[in-house]
Amino acid sequence: MDKDQLSEVIESGETQEVELKQAFHSSQDFSKLMCGFANTYGGMVIIGIGAKKEIIGIKDDIDQLQQKISAAAQAISPPVIPEIQVHTTEGRKIIAVIIQKAIDNTFHTFQGVVYVKVGSTLKKIEGNQLVEFLRSRQILCFDEISSDGTMNDLDIEKIKDYFKVRGHDDFLKNNSVENFLVSSKLASKNGNLKIKNAALLFFAKEPAEFFPQIEIKLAQFDGIEPVKIISHQLIQSDPVNSIEKSLSFVKKNISKSIEITDKAKREEKFEYPIVVVREAIVNAIAHRDYFSKDSIQIYLFSNRIEITSPGSLPIGLPRELFGTLSVRRNPIIYRLLRDYDYVEGLGSGVPRMINSMRERGLKDPEFGIYEHFFRIILYNLKGSQKPIEKYADLNERQRKAVEFLKKHKSIKTRKCMEMNNTSFGTAIFDINELLKFKYIKKVGSYRGAYYVLNEEKK
Repeated sequence: MDKDQLSEVIESGETQEVELKQAFHSSQDFSKLMCGFANTYGGMVIIGIGAKKEIIGIKDDIDQLQQKISAAAQAISPPVIPEIQVHTTEGRKIIAVIIQKAIDNTFHTFQGVVYVKVGSTLKKIEGNQLVEFLRSRQILCFDEISSDGTMNDLDIEKIKDYFKVRGHDDFLKNNSVENFLVSSKLASKNGNLKIKNAALLFFAKEPAEFFPQIEIKLAQFDGIEPVKIISHQLIQSDPVNSIEKSLSFVKKNISKSIEITDKAKREEKFEYPIVVVREAIVNAIAHRDYFSKDSIQIYLFSNRIEITSPGSLPIGLPRELFGTLSVRRNPIIYRLLRDYDYVEGLGSGVPRMINSMRERGLKDPEFGIYEHFFRIILYNLKGSQKPIEKYADLNERQRKAVEFLKKHKSIKTRKCMEMNNTSFGTAIFDINELLKFKYIKKVGSYRGAYYVLNEEKK
């Protein structure tokens, strides 16, 4: 971190990812703080900063202080490995301690307690909150939990269909179903066979008997308010049938026209791009919180489609990176849907949905991220944004930012505002577009964050 970046972080003050300290007072408190950062989004502690964000410097011996910080990190289980930087600012020494977010499927404790950062507050996680924490960190995954199901509960025809889709029609001629489940990590065997939830969800004769929460409620309403129902359907099936039946309901109940193609063939054209509707339904089923007892809801109105699923973004996916990364809440469910060719796993679904809507001259999809659920809204209203397929499709401001990055390696929001003489809101819009379409990447999660070119787009 250079001097300018450090100054910007200090000036921005304390956030969920930044703590400013006058001095190192307590090893225990520092261990808790580093534990909290590691269990959330990572962050930074800057020592030597006064209450009014002024540089007061460090009076203690710098080498001894670094040893204390390292010892506090070792007291965490498993230990964190902070990056300790010593800076000289205004003639005074300050220390920046950078803590990375815990890697996937792990968490840290101090003296047996889990700590997280909530805003600028350090919070101890206990009781039911600990279970929710483990779920959100994908340490406790619904699809990986062993069930009470047995081999008799499985539908062999569904398993055969799975192999047919994968091009292995003859697999079961030389292999048993049990071997398939164990080798695919859909079951474990240590004496008795333990079938995992994911296997029952996809291959059970009646998956709803095990998981009543898998139901999908579909309804078409008269007008733009959820008052008068024109048609409705309740689906309680495995993910593959749920996707196909849901898509069939939508296609049956939205408007369509007949167009004559260049080859003089009649072709149905729906008011919404079906590829976008399909992507939204697949995402709802793949990423929903299966611990929740709530249903997926697909509501059709005269001006929009709303697809709502239980569960907000996984904790490993910050809001600002939504649409640019693929983070899986249900890894086995996701893998099986990928085997069925429903998902790609490249974090490209959102850009594809946006471009498909723009190609049809429609508004961008609206993504609602809430505390306990996620919603995608597709409007049949006209939009003004153009698809972004290649560099030439970027607007002039965005192309300026890319060219700046080719010369200067990094850029910040403030620089985008200055070079284009534009507002903060417009600069953020341009940056978000560049992020979604993978022209740039964000570096850092605190307010001193900056952007660099995506190597794939160079």
